Amino acid sequence: MVPVAVDNAAVEPIASSGAGAVFRASTAAASPELSTLLRDGRVLAAEVLAGGTDGTLLLALGKHAVPAETDLRFPVGTRFLVRVEEEAQGVVLRVLGESDAEESPLLRALRAVLADEHPIGERYRALAAALRSERSPLPPATETLAQGLPGRAVRPDGGGAALRATLLSVGLAHEATLAAVLAGRLSREALERLRSEWKAALLRAWAELPDGALRESVARVLSAIEAEQLLNVARERAGEPLVHSFPFPDGDGFTTARLQVPARDRRDSEEEAGAPDGSCRIALGVELSALGPVRADLALTPDWLVVRLVVTRAEALALAERGLAALRARLGDGRRGLKLHVRQGTRAEATVGDPMEIAFLRDHRLLSVSG
Repeated sequence: MVPVAVDNAAVEPIASSGAGAVFRASTAAASPELSTLLRDGRVLAAEVLAGGTDGTLLLALGKHAVPAETDLRFPVGTRFLVRVEEEAQGVVLRVLGESDAEESPLLRALRAVLADEHPIGERYRALAAALRSERSPLPPATETLAQGLPGRAVRPDGGGAALRATLLSVGLAHEATLAAVLAGRLSREALERLRSEWKAALLRAWAELPDGALRESVARVLSAIEAEQLLNVARERAGEPLVHSFPFPDGDGFTTARLQVPARDRRDSEEEAGAPDGSCRIALGVELSALGPVRADLALTPDWLVVRLVVTRAEALALAERGLAALRARLGDGRRGLKLHVRQGTRAEATVGDPMEIAFLRDHRLLSVSG
Protein backbone atom coordinates (compact mmCIF):
# COMPACT_ATOMS: atom_id res chain seq x y z
CA MET A 1 0.00 0.00 0.00
CA VAL A 2 1.08 3.54 -0.72
CA PRO A 3 1.17 6.11 2.09
CA VAL A 4 -0.83 9.24 1.36
CA ALA A 5 -0.13 12.29 3.51
CA VAL A 6 -2.68 15.07 3.90
CA ASP A 7 -1.39 18.59 3.40
CA ASN A 8 -3.20 20.07 6.38
CA ALA A 9 -2.46 23.63 5.30
CA ALA A 10 -4.49 22.99 2.14
CA VAL A 11 -7.43 21.36 3.91
CA GLU A 12 -10.49 23.45 4.57
CA PRO A 13 -13.04 22.58 7.25
CA ILE A 14 -15.18 19.83 5.79
CA ALA A 15 -18.94 19.79 5.81
CA SER A 16 -21.00 16.66 5.34
CA SER A 17 -20.11 16.47 1.64
CA GLY A 18 -16.36 16.61 2.28
CA ALA A 19 -15.90 19.20 -0.48
CA GLY A 20 -12.69 21.24 -0.37
CA ALA A 21 -10.33 18.64 1.09
CA VAL A 22 -6.98 18.11 -0.60
CA PHE A 23 -4.93 14.93 -0.20
CA ARG A 24 -1.30 15.01 -1.30
CA ALA A 25 -0.24 11.57 -2.48
CA SER A 26 3.27 10.23 -2.05
CA THR A 27 3.89 8.09 -5.14
CA ALA A 28 7.54 7.29 -4.53
CA ALA A 29 6.74 3.73 -3.48
CA ALA A 30 3.63 3.33 -5.61
CA SER A 31 3.10 0.20 -7.65
CA PRO A 32 3.08 0.69 -11.44
CA GLU A 33 -0.68 0.02 -11.47
CA LEU A 34 -1.44 2.69 -8.86
CA SER A 35 0.94 5.19 -10.44
CA THR A 36 -0.85 4.75 -13.75
CA LEU A 37 -4.23 5.13 -12.06
CA LEU A 38 -3.16 8.44 -10.52
CA ARG A 39 -2.92 10.30 -13.80
CA ASP A 40 -3.54 14.02 -14.00
CA GLY A 41 -7.18 14.93 -14.62
CA ARG A 42 -8.70 11.61 -13.68
CA VAL A 43 -11.78 11.57 -11.45
CA LEU A 44 -11.73 8.62 -9.05
CA ALA A 45 -14.19 7.29 -6.51
CA ALA A 46 -12.85 7.14 -2.95
CA GLU A 47 -14.37 5.47 0.09
CA VAL A 48 -13.26 5.53 3.73
CA LEU A 49 -12.62 1.90 4.67
CA ALA A 50 -11.34 2.45 8.21
CA GLY A 51 -10.56 5.32 10.55
CA GLY A 52 -8.00 5.28 13.36
CA THR A 53 -7.51 7.35 16.50
CA ASP A 54 -4.03 8.46 15.56
CA GLY A 55 -4.97 10.77 12.71
CA THR A 56 -4.93 8.04 10.04
CA LEU A 57 -7.57 6.48 7.87
CA LEU A 58 -7.72 3.96 5.05
CA LEU A 59 -9.07 5.01 1.66
CA ALA A 60 -10.23 2.78 -1.18
CA LEU A 61 -9.20 4.07 -4.60
CA GLY A 62 -10.34 1.66 -7.28
CA LYS A 63 -8.98 -1.69 -6.15
CA HIS A 64 -6.31 -0.14 -3.92
CA ALA A 65 -6.43 0.35 -0.15
CA VAL A 66 -4.45 3.50 0.56
CA PRO A 67 -3.45 4.76 4.05
CA ALA A 68 -3.88 8.49 4.60
CA GLU A 69 -2.99 10.90 7.38
CA THR A 70 -5.36 13.69 8.39
CA ASP A 71 -6.61 15.59 11.42
CA LEU A 72 -10.13 15.45 9.99
CA ARG A 73 -12.68 12.80 10.88
CA PHE A 74 -14.51 10.87 8.22
CA PRO A 75 -17.09 8.19 9.16
CA VAL A 76 -16.36 4.74 7.78
CA GLY A 77 -18.28 4.28 4.53
CA THR A 78 -18.07 7.95 3.51
CA ARG A 79 -17.84 8.20 -0.27
CA PHE A 80 -16.64 11.09 -2.37
CA LEU A 81 -15.01 11.84 -5.69
CA VAL A 82 -11.44 13.08 -6.05
CA ARG A 83 -9.76 14.66 -9.04
CA VAL A 84 -6.10 13.78 -9.62
CA GLU A 85 -3.97 16.90 -10.10
CA GLU A 86 -0.25 16.90 -10.81
CA GLU A 87 1.64 19.76 -9.14
CA ALA A 88 5.31 20.58 -8.79
CA GLN A 89 5.30 19.11 -5.29
CA GLY A 90 3.61 15.88 -6.36
CA VAL A 91 0.18 14.36 -6.93
CA VAL A 92 -2.83 15.97 -5.28
CA LEU A 93 -6.24 14.35 -4.80
CA ARG A 94 -8.84 17.08 -4.58
CA VAL A 95 -12.25 16.16 -3.17
CA LEU A 96 -15.02 17.28 -5.52
CA GLY A 97 -18.23 18.85 -4.37
CA GLU A 98 -21.65 17.66 -5.46
CA SER A 99 -21.84 20.37 -8.13
CA ASP A 100 -18.56 19.18 -9.66
CA ALA A 101 -19.95 15.68 -10.08
CA GLU A 102 -23.19 16.95 -11.57
CA GLU A 103 -21.29 18.92 -14.20
CA SER A 104 -19.22 15.94 -15.31
CA PRO A 105 -19.62 15.53 -19.10
CA LEU A 106 -19.42 11.76 -18.66
CA LEU A 107 -22.24 11.84 -16.12
CA ARG A 108 -24.46 13.89 -18.43
CA ALA A 109 -23.71 11.62 -21.38
CA LEU A 110 -24.49 8.48 -19.37
CA ARG A 111 -27.79 9.93 -18.25
CA ALA A 112 -28.72 10.55 -21.87
CA VAL A 113 -28.10 6.97 -23.06
CA LEU A 114 -28.90 4.88 -19.98
CA ALA A 115 -32.42 6.13 -19.34
CA ASP A 116 -33.66 3.32 -21.60
CA GLU A 117 -30.72 0.90 -21.34
CA HIS A 118 -31.20 -2.58 -22.81
CA PRO A 119 -28.66 -5.29 -23.76
CA ILE A 120 -27.27 -4.77 -27.24
CA GLY A 121 -28.43 -8.23 -28.36
CA GLU A 122 -32.00 -7.33 -27.45
CA ARG A 123 -31.76 -4.16 -29.55
CA TYR A 124 -30.43 -6.16 -32.50
CA ARG A 125 -33.31 -8.60 -32.16
CA ALA A 126 -35.86 -5.74 -32.15
CA LEU A 127 -34.22 -4.14 -35.19
CA ALA A 128 -34.33 -7.44 -37.12
CA ALA A 129 -38.04 -7.73 -36.34
CA ALA A 130 -38.67 -4.13 -37.41
CA LEU A 131 -36.86 -4.69 -40.71
CA ARG A 132 -38.86 -7.87 -41.40
CA SER A 133 -42.17 -6.16 -40.69
CA GLU A 134 -41.49 -3.12 -42.91
CA ARG A 135 -43.89 -3.28 -45.85
CA SER A 136 -42.66 -0.41 -47.97
CA PRO A 137 -39.42 -0.62 -50.00
CA LEU A 138 -36.37 0.18 -47.93
CA PRO A 139 -34.12 3.13 -48.85
CA PRO A 140 -30.66 2.12 -50.18
CA ALA A 141 -28.61 2.43 -46.97
CA THR A 142 -31.34 0.71 -44.93
CA GLU A 143 -31.57 -2.12 -47.46
CA THR A 144 -27.81 -2.61 -47.11
CA LEU A 145 -28.25 -2.60 -43.36
CA ALA A 146 -30.95 -5.27 -43.52
CA GLN A 147 -28.84 -7.51 -45.77
CA GLY A 148 -25.80 -7.23 -43.51
CA LEU A 149 -27.58 -7.70 -40.19
CA PRO A 150 -27.22 -11.51 -39.97
CA GLY A 151 -23.46 -11.25 -40.44
CA ARG A 152 -23.02 -8.78 -37.58
CA ALA A 153 -23.24 -11.47 -34.90
CA VAL A 154 -20.12 -13.50 -34.21
CA ARG A 155 -20.50 -17.15 -35.17
CA PRO A 156 -19.74 -19.71 -32.41
CA ASP A 157 -17.62 -21.74 -34.84
CA GLY A 158 -15.73 -18.77 -36.26
CA GLY A 159 -12.83 -18.82 -33.80
CA GLY A 160 -10.77 -15.90 -32.61
CA ALA A 161 -10.60 -14.25 -36.03
CA ALA A 162 -14.39 -13.99 -36.20
CA LEU A 163 -14.57 -12.57 -32.68
CA ARG A 164 -11.91 -9.97 -33.46
CA ALA A 165 -13.68 -8.96 -36.67
CA THR A 166 -16.97 -8.57 -34.80
CA LEU A 167 -15.48 -6.43 -32.06
CA LEU A 168 -13.77 -4.19 -34.61
CA SER A 169 -16.88 -3.79 -36.74
CA VAL A 170 -19.43 -3.06 -33.99
CA GLY A 171 -18.18 0.52 -33.75
CA LEU A 172 -17.09 0.75 -30.12
CA ALA A 173 -13.98 2.70 -31.20
CA HIS A 174 -15.69 4.61 -34.02
CA GLU A 175 -15.21 8.16 -32.69
CA ALA A 176 -11.71 7.49 -31.35
CA THR A 177 -10.59 6.16 -34.72
CA LEU A 178 -12.17 9.09 -36.56
CA ALA A 179 -10.43 11.56 -34.24
CA ALA A 180 -7.09 9.81 -34.83
CA VAL A 181 -7.58 10.03 -38.61
CA LEU A 182 -8.44 13.73 -38.44
CA ALA A 183 -5.39 14.36 -36.24
CA GLY A 184 -3.15 12.63 -38.77
CA ARG A 185 -2.24 9.72 -36.48
CA LEU A 186 -3.86 7.13 -38.75
CA SER A 187 -3.88 6.77 -42.53
CA ARG A 188 -6.83 7.56 -44.76
CA GLU A 189 -7.24 3.80 -45.16
CA ALA A 190 -8.52 3.73 -41.60
CA LEU A 191 -11.22 6.21 -42.62
CA GLU A 192 -12.31 3.88 -45.40
CA ARG A 193 -12.54 1.03 -42.90
CA LEU A 194 -14.74 3.22 -40.71
CA ARG A 195 -17.28 3.41 -43.51
CA SER A 196 -17.86 -0.34 -43.26
CA GLU A 197 -18.38 -0.32 -39.49
CA TRP A 198 -21.79 -1.21 -38.13
CA LYS A 199 -22.17 2.15 -36.40
CA ALA A 200 -21.51 3.98 -39.66
CA ALA A 201 -24.10 1.82 -41.44
CA LEU A 202 -26.64 2.54 -38.71
CA LEU A 203 -26.00 6.29 -38.94
CA ARG A 204 -26.50 6.23 -42.72
CA ALA A 205 -29.78 4.32 -42.36
CA TRP A 206 -31.02 6.60 -39.57
CA ALA A 207 -30.30 9.70 -41.68
CA GLU A 208 -32.37 8.50 -44.65
CA LEU A 209 -35.36 6.96 -42.84
CA PRO A 210 -38.53 8.95 -42.14
CA ASP A 211 -39.83 9.24 -38.59
CA GLY A 212 -41.43 6.02 -37.47
CA ALA A 213 -40.92 2.69 -35.73
CA LEU A 214 -38.04 1.54 -37.95
CA ARG A 215 -36.07 4.76 -37.52
CA GLU A 216 -36.64 4.57 -33.76
CA SER A 217 -35.36 0.99 -33.71
CA VAL A 218 -32.18 2.05 -35.52
CA ALA A 219 -31.73 4.89 -33.02
CA ARG A 220 -32.05 2.47 -30.11
CA VAL A 221 -29.27 0.24 -31.48
CA LEU A 222 -27.08 3.33 -31.83
CA SER A 223 -27.92 4.31 -28.26
CA ALA A 224 -26.98 0.81 -27.04
CA ILE A 225 -23.58 1.06 -28.77
CA GLU A 226 -22.96 4.50 -27.27
CA ALA A 227 -23.95 3.22 -23.83
CA GLU A 228 -21.31 0.49 -24.14
CA GLN A 229 -18.69 3.08 -25.12
CA LEU A 230 -19.50 5.37 -22.19
CA LEU A 231 -19.72 2.55 -19.65
CA ASN A 232 -16.19 1.50 -20.55
CA VAL A 233 -14.98 5.06 -20.07
CA ALA A 234 -16.52 4.93 -16.59
CA ARG A 235 -14.96 1.52 -15.90
CA GLU A 236 -11.54 2.72 -17.00
CA ARG A 237 -11.72 5.76 -14.72
CA ALA A 238 -12.38 3.49 -11.74
CA GLY A 239 -9.65 1.01 -12.71
CA GLU A 240 -12.20 -1.73 -13.42
CA PRO A 241 -11.89 -4.31 -16.21
CA LEU A 242 -13.32 -3.26 -19.56
CA VAL A 243 -16.34 -5.14 -20.93
CA HIS A 244 -17.04 -5.38 -24.66
CA SER A 245 -20.63 -6.36 -25.48
CA PHE A 246 -21.59 -7.71 -28.88
CA PRO A 247 -24.49 -9.59 -30.52
CA PHE A 248 -24.40 -13.37 -30.39
CA PRO A 249 -26.77 -15.72 -32.31
CA ASP A 250 -29.45 -17.37 -30.17
CA GLY A 251 -32.01 -19.46 -32.01
CA ASP A 252 -33.54 -17.29 -34.72
CA GLY A 253 -32.46 -14.07 -33.02
CA PHE A 254 -29.70 -12.52 -30.97
CA THR A 255 -28.54 -12.43 -27.40
CA THR A 256 -25.70 -10.44 -25.81
CA ALA A 257 -22.22 -11.80 -25.22
CA ARG A 258 -19.86 -9.91 -22.90
CA LEU A 259 -16.08 -10.13 -23.07
CA GLN A 260 -14.28 -8.84 -19.97
CA VAL A 261 -10.63 -7.85 -20.30
CA PRO A 262 -8.23 -6.06 -17.94
CA ALA A 263 -8.20 -2.30 -18.30
CA ARG A 264 -5.28 -0.98 -20.35
CA ASP A 265 -3.57 0.44 -17.27
CA ARG A 266 -3.77 -2.90 -15.50
CA ARG A 267 -2.23 -4.77 -18.43
CA ASP A 268 0.57 -2.23 -18.66
CA SER A 269 1.30 -2.42 -14.95
CA GLU A 270 1.33 -6.21 -14.99
CA GLU A 271 3.91 -6.17 -17.76
CA GLU A 272 5.99 -3.59 -15.90
CA ALA A 273 5.75 -5.67 -12.73
CA GLY A 274 7.31 -8.63 -14.52
CA ALA A 275 4.28 -10.63 -15.66
CA PRO A 276 5.23 -13.26 -18.27
CA ASP A 277 5.20 -12.00 -21.84
CA GLY A 278 2.00 -13.00 -23.64
CA SER A 279 0.03 -13.68 -20.46
CA CYS A 280 -3.62 -12.71 -20.63
CA ARG A 281 -6.82 -13.24 -18.64
CA ILE A 282 -10.28 -12.74 -20.08
CA ALA A 283 -13.82 -13.80 -19.24
CA LEU A 284 -16.61 -14.42 -21.73
CA GLY A 285 -20.25 -14.71 -20.74
CA VAL A 286 -23.47 -15.27 -22.66
CA GLU A 287 -27.03 -16.24 -21.72
CA LEU A 288 -28.66 -18.59 -24.20
CA SER A 289 -32.38 -19.34 -24.29
CA ALA A 290 -31.79 -23.11 -24.35
CA LEU A 291 -28.86 -23.37 -21.91
CA GLY A 292 -29.10 -20.35 -19.61
CA PRO A 293 -26.06 -18.34 -18.52
CA VAL A 294 -22.65 -19.70 -19.50
CA ARG A 295 -19.32 -18.19 -18.45
CA ALA A 296 -15.80 -19.08 -19.58
CA ASP A 297 -12.72 -17.73 -17.77
CA LEU A 298 -9.50 -18.12 -19.74
CA ALA A 299 -5.93 -17.60 -18.55
CA LEU A 300 -3.19 -17.83 -21.17
CA THR A 301 0.53 -17.95 -20.40
CA PRO A 302 3.47 -19.10 -22.53
CA ASP A 303 3.14 -22.56 -20.96
CA TRP A 304 -0.55 -23.07 -20.14
CA LEU A 305 -4.09 -22.36 -21.23
CA VAL A 306 -6.48 -22.66 -18.30
CA VAL A 307 -10.22 -22.64 -19.07
CA ARG A 308 -12.95 -22.70 -16.42
CA LEU A 309 -16.58 -23.05 -17.51
CA VAL A 310 -19.53 -22.24 -15.25
CA VAL A 311 -23.13 -23.11 -16.20
CA THR A 312 -26.32 -22.82 -14.17
CA ARG A 313 -28.48 -25.65 -15.49
CA ALA A 314 -27.97 -29.38 -15.02
CA GLU A 315 -28.67 -30.07 -18.70
CA ALA A 316 -26.04 -27.52 -19.71
CA LEU A 317 -23.52 -29.18 -17.38
CA ALA A 318 -24.24 -32.62 -18.89
CA LEU A 319 -23.87 -31.21 -22.40
CA ALA A 320 -20.57 -29.53 -21.53
CA GLU A 321 -19.18 -32.68 -19.93
CA ARG A 322 -20.07 -34.73 -23.00
CA GLY A 323 -18.24 -32.25 -25.20
CA LEU A 324 -15.07 -31.91 -23.10
CA ALA A 325 -13.00 -34.23 -25.28
CA ALA A 326 -13.89 -32.33 -28.47
CA LEU A 327 -13.27 -29.02 -26.71
CA ARG A 328 -9.85 -30.18 -25.52
CA ALA A 329 -8.92 -31.17 -29.05
CA ARG A 330 -10.04 -27.79 -30.39
CA LEU A 331 -8.34 -25.67 -27.74
CA GLY A 332 -5.06 -27.56 -27.56
CA ASP A 333 -2.40 -26.26 -29.92
CA GLY A 334 0.43 -28.64 -28.97
CA ARG A 335 2.61 -25.79 -27.68
CA ARG A 336 0.96 -25.27 -24.27
CA GLY A 337 -0.50 -27.46 -21.62
CA LEU A 338 -4.30 -27.32 -21.30
CA LYS A 339 -6.38 -27.36 -18.11
CA LEU A 340 -10.13 -27.48 -18.64
CA HIS A 341 -12.72 -27.46 -15.85
CA VAL A 342 -16.52 -27.26 -15.89
CA ARG A 343 -18.97 -26.94 -13.00
CA GLN A 344 -22.50 -25.88 -12.18
CA GLY A 345 -22.84 -22.56 -10.32
CA THR A 346 -25.18 -19.71 -9.55
CA ARG A 347 -26.41 -17.07 -11.98
CA ALA A 348 -24.10 -14.51 -10.34
CA GLU A 349 -21.09 -16.81 -10.85
CA ALA A 350 -21.99 -17.30 -14.51
CA THR A 351 -22.54 -13.61 -15.30
CA VAL A 352 -19.89 -11.33 -16.80
CA GLY A 353 -19.89 -7.57 -16.53
CA ASP A 354 -23.34 -6.52 -15.33
CA PRO A 355 -23.51 -3.14 -17.11
CA MET A 356 -25.21 -1.37 -14.22
CA GLU A 357 -22.98 -2.75 -11.45
CA ILE A 358 -19.98 -0.48 -11.84
CA ALA A 359 -18.46 1.88 -9.31
CA PHE A 360 -19.10 5.06 -11.29
CA LEU A 361 -22.87 4.50 -11.35
CA ARG A 362 -23.04 3.58 -7.67
CA ASP A 363 -20.97 6.58 -6.57
CA HIS A 364 -22.85 9.08 -8.72
CA ARG A 365 -26.34 7.73 -8.02
CA LEU A 366 -27.06 8.09 -11.71
CA LEU A 367 -30.04 5.77 -11.36
CA SER A 368 -31.10 2.86 -9.21
CA VAL A 369 -28.95 -0.23 -9.80
CA SER A 370 -31.27 -2.42 -7.73
CA GLY A 371 -34.06 -2.26 -10.29
